[in-house]
Amino acid sequence: MTALLEIRGLRGGYGQVEVLRGVDLTVQAGETVALLGSNGAGKSTLNNVVCGIYPAWGGTVQFDGRDLSRAHYREVVKAGLIQVPEGRKVFPNLTVLENLELGSFTRARERRAANLDKVFAIFPRLKER
Repeated sequence: MTALLEIRGLRGGYGQVEVLRGVDLTVQAGETVALLGSNGAGKSTLNNVVCGIYPAWGGTVQFDGRDLSRAHYREVVKAGLIQVPEGRKVFPNLTVLENLELGSFTRARERRAANLDKVFAIFPRLKER
């Protein structure tokens, strides 16, 4: 079985400081994986390098069979690999609905209404807001 996300030997960091030193991670379809670690352990750096926000210094990132190792973040999003902001890091000048619609900006426009119905069924409080 091909992994949904496969990271091999990933390296990256900031300036001349190497934060990621040969990270390997495999996530199968339907699997839930959590990254745990103290502040400064490299969790956010890993997310940012995998999503193309920061360039990888080495190693590979494969998502759904596609090599995203050197892809621009726009290509990563088009491939379906995204980050969800933590806490309240949404766009405060947008409505709840507008923030949710951003998730389908480059993908699934034709299924937007059905997807929003699913979200509202799972999180009914969002529909109220």
